[in-house]
Amino acid sequence: MNVDKPCGPFTFRAKTVLTGDAAQAVFSPGEVTVADRLITYVGPPRQGAAGRVIDLPAGMVLPAFINAHQHAAMALFRGYADDVRLMPWLRQHIWPLEEHLSSDDVYTGTLLACAEMIRSGTAAFLDMYMFPQAVVRAAEEAGMRIGVSWPFVGTLETAAPRFEHLAAGIAQWADSRLTQVWLGPHAPYTCSEDLLRRVGEYAGDRDLGIHVHLAESREEVEDMRGERGLSPIAYAREVGILGPRTVVAHAAVLEPADIAIMAASGASVAHCPVSNLKLGNGVAPVRQLLDAGVNVALGSDGAASTNTLDLFVEMRLAAWLQKSAAGDPASFTAGDALGLATIGGARALGLATGVLAAGRPADLVATQGWAAHLQPVHDPVSTLVYATRPDDVRYTVIDGALVLDDGVITTFDEEALLQEAGERARRLVEARM
Repeated sequence: MNVDKPCGPFTFRAKTVLTGDAAQAVFSPGEVTVADRLITYVGPPRQGAAGRVIDLPAGMVLPAFINAHQHAAMALFRGYADDVRLMPWLRQHIWPLEEHLSSDDVYTGTLLACAEMIRSGTAAFLDMYMFPQAVVRAAEEAGMRIGVSWPFVGTLETAAPRFEHLAAGIAQWADSRLTQVWLGPHAPYTCSEDLLRRVGEYAGDRDLGIHVHLAESREEVEDMRGERGLSPIAYAREVGILGPRTVVAHAAVLEPADIAIMAASGASVAHCPVSNLKLGNGVAPVRQLLDAGVNVALGSDGAASTNTLDLFVEMRLAAWLQKSAAGDPASFTAGDALGLATIGGARALGLATGVLAAGRPADLVATQGWAAHLQPVHDPVSTLVYATRPDDVRYTVIDGALVLDDGVITTFDEEALLQEAGERARRLVEARM
């Protein structure tokens, strides 16, 4: 299914260029040039341009998004078990269905998620799922950046073979431009203490990231306090899995002491507002985390719990929720929300992306702007966060390659994928019956 990816040099000329840098520089009109996998120019339009010129007279160019918490292959479960609380959802619906998954199912489900992410401007994602080799195969075929989190559950004894597989994965992708290897202990309620301590030691010895669910629901927090006398955040610190290279998924139920622990650890939070609300798990205190110096990124979680992988929806919901919680519309701005999806995600994954600047890796997205829901434009950042939709994305560039070119995915046969995904999802549900 793989085809050649159109590469630079090429130049975008747009009504607006949002750099996403610390100064929040905006060029209107603006120009961005890509060559040799890098951004080579960002600024006002110039005379002449290298290679192909893509004109977007009403459009916008900005840094591509980063999805900091995903279970991509769960796109096959989209809509399967909606409107159920987290633990019954997992135990009665999702885990039994996952028992029937094959590596080919995971490959197809991941590629389906990649199609949706590419179409909505996402260039990179941090994933946690079974059959990680199949996950990477799909991501690399799609041309996406991925942090593949090696999944761990159970005890140290039962998970021992996973460390051998992990070592092989580290060696296999050591020189990859697109793939990072992470450790993915699912959560303290699915991993024994000895396993979590070993994960922390292993990651520290090899400078690898840790991706873990923590403080996702009140039930989880209450159970941990009953069993350990600690919050999930405090327990993660105690067993050695909370540090500067940790991404905590959710953190929806936090006390002030947890925020202080997070800040001291240097860990990042992957905020998943749609998933947290849909599963009835509350609202992460994002404003307080940011004010304490915690890096916060944006994640969609898997489509089984969110139905879409749309970071436009996640951005606007993140902003609305923080405004509502504070009772102050100025407390969390459109720019704050955009920062979660771009530079916050880049920091969480240790990427040099998230901003548009000469010399940075060329991960960017371009939208068309000539649509009723996008006009008039009084503030481009507000228009982007509060009004733009995935179908407004016309171009997605990852590692200097046009993986979405004028609305067409260039790296795989999307039509054939949709057919295959539907058939596999049907067979999985039938197998469970």
